Amino acid sequence: MIAELLSAPGALGAFGLAVLLFGFAPGLVLAAVVRLIPDIDRRRELQAELYEVPRWERPFWVAQQFEVALRLGLSPRISWAWGRYVWHRSKVESGLQRHLESPDTFEVPDLELKELIEPGDLVKLAWSVARFPGERMWVRVTHRDGDRLKGDLESWPLFVHLNPGEQVTFVIDDIIDCDLIQVQSEEVPTNLAA
Repeated sequence: MIAELLSAPGALGAFGLAVLLFGFAPGLVLAAVVRLIPDIDRRRELQAELYEVPRWERPFWVAQQFEVALRLGLSPRISWAWGRYVWHRSKVESGLQRHLESPDTFEVPDLELKELIEPGDLVKLAWSVARFPGERMWVRVTHRDGDRLKGDLESWPLFVHLNPGEQVTFVIDDIIDCDLIQVQSEEVPTNLAA
């Protein structure tokens, strides 16, 4: 009986298509779809659920999960990227430039103090944000190469689309305030008996 069905014109191709569509494709497509979902437990749950769905319904079920993945995984990523790079564009402002524009009201650390900055120190930077007020946040310096520095954001931004711990690249002239570890240790009195 099976030999007669497979010997019919186009039957072998239809059988191969059915195996692909109802056998291999749902698992492979679902494995790609769940990569959009940020929650790893939800990913595993969806992959386990696939084999509980009746074989004839799997392609449609996978298509439904694709819609869920777009809504839960891709939509927030697009929204974040849109906010970060288009709507709320932000950049680190030059503290020195702001000081030169308003020397009486906008103070920055002097050059000698800035030269003492090394990894581990905290520096404050100012960001300008399109369509919103600017923001000032602390960054812990992780690397210094002359006047170029890198650090990890220590603050929780309100308008700037950055996360705490995210790496920030800046130059020494961008610094508007600093909290140096070595300066604090030098200020500790040596005679504590008094």
